[in-house]
Amino acid sequence: MLRVANVLIIPWSRIFSWLIAAALGAPQLIAQQPITASPEGVKVVILGDSLALCGFGKRLDERFRESPQVKATFTYLTCGTNPLSWLKEKPYTNIKTHCGFVSMESLGGGMMREVNDVYGQTRGHIPGSHPVPKIEDLLAKIQPDILVMQTGTNLFDLFPDHKTVHPSRHGPALRSYFVPFISKAIKTPSTLKKIYWVASPTSGRVSKEIQDFVLQQARADMGDVATVIDSRTLVAYPYRHMEPDKEHFLGDEMDQWADKVFEIVERDLSAQPIASLKPLSETVVAQTAATPPPPEKPKDTTLQVRAKLISKTEPIPVKEFLPYQEFLVGYLYEVTRVIAGEYSEKQILVMHPAYIGLEEQRLGRYRIGRTYRLQLHELENTVWKTVKSKDDSGLINLQPYIRVQDEMKHPDHAR
Repeated sequence: MLRVANVLIIPWSRIFSWLIAAALGAPQLIAQQPITASPEGVKVVILGDSLALCGFGKRLDERFRESPQVKATFTYLTCGTNPLSWLKEKPYTNIKTHCGFVSMESLGGGMMREVNDVYGQTRGHIPGSHPVPKIEDLLAKIQPDILVMQTGTNLFDLFPDHKTVHPSRHGPALRSYFVPFISKAIKTPSTLKKIYWVASPTSGRVSKEIQDFVLQQARADMGDVATVIDSRTLVAYPYRHMEPDKEHFLGDEMDQWADKVFEIVERDLSAQPIASLKPLSETVVAQTAATPPPPEKPKDTTLQVRAKLISKTEPIPVKEFLPYQEFLVGYLYEVTRVIAGEYSEKQILVMHPAYIGLEEQRLGRYRIGRTYRLQLHELENTVWKTVKSKDDSGLINLQPYIRVQDEMKHPDHAR
């Protein structure tokens, strides 16, 4: 396959090296060898997060693009996203990615439009802001047969201590991500017939219990609507070229992961030809009976308390949460008075931004032993809820909150 691309030298330190595979240059048109596909060939949409930017997304795109069964491939990779990022609903309506974006779109006639904006394209280059494409628009415009969704690692931050699962809390929390996305995908009028949900490879920063639970919850919530692929069985951990966060990696293992996912999809389509299937939008009633939508959450209310700071979590080094640009740390307070709202616990966990846009925040002004008046929202109801975080309090029974003033500082605040 002939590609026209700029040759780039990535001078950044190794912490950005995992994006080398994606850093191919500025937006351009790329000539390719013609694909031997019939007019009835398959159309594929691929969505992915920062792991896909490490090489998985481009390799998977290539495999589909070269397949004689495939008519057209449309790939969108956006750093720092979760399943809800791809929907138009609040608070993600206008969300953008700030740490890397790649798109590859078939134009017909063997041509492809490619947009790349990732770390290291030129010396010191930092990606700009890009709106996250919305699944409603993609399905309506492209009318694909297959959707491949790679996502999941950012959901691990729903588990504050990165070790423990509370099914009664974490089950509904995960369901609030999985079900809305799947429901929107199958209810949007389109030709979509198959969904392949590519769950995360092994993560070295959270427990196996958490990873097992997230995978099991995805399969339970999606039922027969999507084929959920356990990527941990496809590529071995630890990775040879692994980044400090023990989650991102690059190199041959990325190609191996993408190749095995493609083989699973190809084998599935061989067993049941896509032409024999009806669009999911026509079978939505039967499918959603098994996976009803999650209960509607009560409208978020503001909690005001006076509370004494009793412990602080120190942030991790920047290199351990790159390429993400925001990071939260947990501060534990002893509640002395509830001024407004309802709160029955004696202690309260407040997540404070330690970094916003990689800029260190002034947390030194919060001192242990001092009492503060805090105006808070539940973290779960904000766009901060899957931002990378650390909490050393060990009190996983506490619902985390965030100061209203800090909530407004998120680059994509959209309440």
